[in-house]
Amino acid sequence: MRDIKLSRLQEHAKALQSFADSGGGTRVFGLKGHNASVDYVAAIAEQAGYDVQRQTFPHVYFEVLTQRFAAGAPINITAMTYSTSTPVGGITAPLVLIPDPDAAPSAGCTPADFAGVDVKGKIALIQRGACDFAVKDKNAKDAGAVGVVVYNNVPDSLLGSLLVSNDSAYIPIGSISQAGGESLARQLVAGQSINATLEILVLSEQRYSSNVIATSKAGNQSNVIFIGSHLDSVSAGPGINDNGSGSITILELAVQLAKYKLKNAVRFAWWTVEEYGIVGSGRYVDNLPDNEREKIALYINLDMVASPNYVLAVYDGDGSAGTTRAQRVYGLLCIKEPFKRPTSFNGRSDYAPFIAAGVNIPSGGLFTGAEGIKTEEQARLFGGTAGVAYDVNYHAKGDTYDNLNFEAFLINAR
Repeated sequence: MRDIKLSRLQEHAKALQSFADSGGGTRVFGLKGHNASVDYVAAIAEQAGYDVQRQTFPHVYFEVLTQRFAAGAPINITAMTYSTSTPVGGITAPLVLIPDPDAAPSAGCTPADFAGVDVKGKIALIQRGACDFAVKDKNAKDAGAVGVVVYNNVPDSLLGSLLVSNDSAYIPIGSISQAGGESLARQLVAGQSINATLEILVLSEQRYSSNVIATSKAGNQSNVIFIGSHLDSVSAGPGINDNGSGSITILELAVQLAKYKLKNAVRFAWWTVEEYGIVGSGRYVDNLPDNEREKIALYINLDMVASPNYVLAVYDGDGSAGTTRAQRVYGLLCIKEPFKRPTSFNGRSDYAPFIAAGVNIPSGGLFTGAEGIKTEEQARLFGGTAGVAYDVNYHAKGDTYDNLNFEAFLINAR
């Protein structure tokens, strides 16, 4: 849509940055920066003539206050979302490998992985993979461990979650890199004793937040084109690319689309609590009556569309129900030409509830990359730097206005 101008996208991005700046450097749900973002998009959508509703609900707010791990030397660790806290000062205990990676493939996913291993009062070192982190944590707790350190099974960073807050069910858990974990595992397999210190201190409490849903008053209300983006950031930074860029894109699309006569109704959603486990969109879909769900022709998701070292990717839903219909309605078959590369539906964003079993709403969307590494082929196609993350500031303090690639931003917005 040529009506969308870069200056307007930049204006919205500066507004979100200002909300973060006045809200402690973040737009995480439950804090001032996100609340201001919600008010901002709702006001603009209302002014553009949409029927705007807020879906407000409680959720557990989680903030990491301290995260520290040392095993002979300090090792960078990231506390998993909804981890419990250690005592102030941390836990110092022997580190135990569960299980020997060469002996069992299930990586702490069954109680049998802990059989015959003295883990009581110790910190369990477990490789990522094969099951949810919550399963690994609970199995370790049931075996008597006092903490869990999960090391990655790929070179990328590892940001994990227990998905729900439950202090009585879990023990403190954090993640470290593949290199750091494999180094510790080799030492333990060789018979070395390692004393480790794990300190994780968190704030966990219930707070309220809102989805913003804006529906056009014109157009066929029984054939709704649905476009959504999450509005919240992680606590570490302002989240101006993740996902201010997607939220801004659909906001300006809503404003410009309001000028036209619509054949079908269009609905826009700015989801909350995505960064805590795709909660806002999931709550919306879970509470959507069957007759209303059947009116949704397709769902389009925009999450990170201005990554600094970008690719132009379209969600590849070829394996999901309803994809042919989505391609026909939205024109994804045409979009795939300028947007050269597909990106998989891996459940990492707000399309997940829409394509879940039993829902099967045709879905698609656009994406410019997160923490993944750009390949040589992608660098030839899109420019940028091979061997570097699409967004080096993903989930970090540096995801500011200056992190945006305005070329990718405008291409995706239009």
